[in-house]
Amino acid sequence: MNTASPSHILPTLTRTISGPRGNAAPSRHAQIVAACRTHGDTLVIALQGEIDRFTAAPLHAMLTSAAAFGHTRLVIDAARITFCDCGFLNAVLGWRRRGRRLCLAACSPAVERLLHATRATDHRLARTATLEEALL
Repeated sequence: MNTASPSHILPTLTRTISGPRGNAAPSRHAQIVAACRTHGDTLVIALQGEIDRFTAAPLHAMLTSAAAFGHTRLVIDAARITFCDCGFLNAVLGWRRRGRRLCLAACSPAVERLLHATRATDHRLARTATLEEALL
């Protein structure tokens, strides 16, 4: 199965962004997920912009929904992340803590700095230079 827009995951993301009363959240929240698709049990997400503990909520909601629908592998295209902090790291490591597989592809300098500063590289995170390598 290869889907350009996983319909089973995006409604959760939309509810998280809109909030319980349908009020639109600041646009920066919606803009961190640039693209989302699936390949069998693999969820591929391209992220962009600034991801901090506030803007990571849509990512966390998407990952929770993906796990509920049986996705066991996550590939994150991190090439367009310009800033990230513990919010990003908690979301992606939370995916791994539940026994699922994770691969960070094409890490931007901001992601590399965070991984190095937090010694997250010690967690033996799978990383690849390109998204294509991660999907092999």
